[in-house]
Amino acid sequence: MKHIYLSILLLLASSPILAQDYKGIWTGHLRADVYDATVLNVQYILHIKDQNQNIVNGKAYLYRNNPLKAEGSLDFIGVFKGDELKIKELKILYSRIPADTARFLCIKDLELSLSQDKGVENLNGTFTGAGENTVPCYPGKVYLQRFNSANQGNIPQQLLTSLLLDDRDPNVFLQTKLSQPIVLEVTNNVIELEIGDYLREDGDIVSVYHNRRHFIKNLPITNRKSVHTLRLNRDTELHELILYAENLGRIPPNTSTLKIFDGSKQHQIQITSSKETSAVVYLRYSPAQKNPSQ
Repeated sequence: MKHIYLSILLLLASSPILAQDYKGIWTGHLRADVYDATVLNVQYILHIKDQNQNIVNGKAYLYRNNPLKAEGSLDFIGVFKGDELKIKELKILYSRIPADTARFLCIKDLELSLSQDKGVENLNGTFTGAGENTVPCYPGKVYLQRFNSANQGNIPQQLLTSLLLDDRDPNVFLQTKLSQPIVLEVTNNVIELEIGDYLREDGDIVSVYHNRRHFIKNLPITNRKSVHTLRLNRDTELHELILYAENLGRIPPNTSTLKIFDGSKQHQIQITSSKETSAVVYLRYSPAQKNPSQ
């Protein structure tokens, strides 16, 4: 195991750094201060496992040994433009927080900037967020470096070994492969989704997940359109919709038509999902710029 670890470490350290290449392990910490008092200081890792065009995804890890041991992991997606990277954590996969405290794991939005100092790449920026109970977390700052031989000692050995040997596909949800995302631009945070049968009714049933949480459960796909209103968090740019096939109907695969209306633009896409593959749509929310004369 030690020889495998050293080989992977040397490979990562010697790999050429490409412009706007975010894929890999980033390690550092999160810090939040209130009135000059530190209320949060935890180690943090972004493992960007996949980068496709300007979309990234993977898993985030946090841990702290003192004074109160805490640890957790979350799924995330992200979008970048040049040296600016925005990360949206989606769902808590694992959390261990001391039971005798009021603390909780925060699901965060990170706004990061890529820079280089003395040959080391850094991702620094800010974060905001809330717990699963929707209670806001203290906002704070993010300090990350690309994983290298100098900072690898900051990661607990067991976690580091797991990260380096983790070859699992990040694009898996409920044991289905996530398709290549369809990216749509929306300018209003109130979105109307209309779902109907693509060809003819054959008993298809789907569930829709927004940021890995149930939004629509067990929806029969019929010729009669089903309309649902989704409110997006104004502070988050990237939102994920997954259409998961609960069954395949009488004629596989599961097919439907999805219309998305944001108050000014309408998008229509044909969705195909199966027991092996789930369809994915990313909504990139960017508020329309108001005319100064208005």
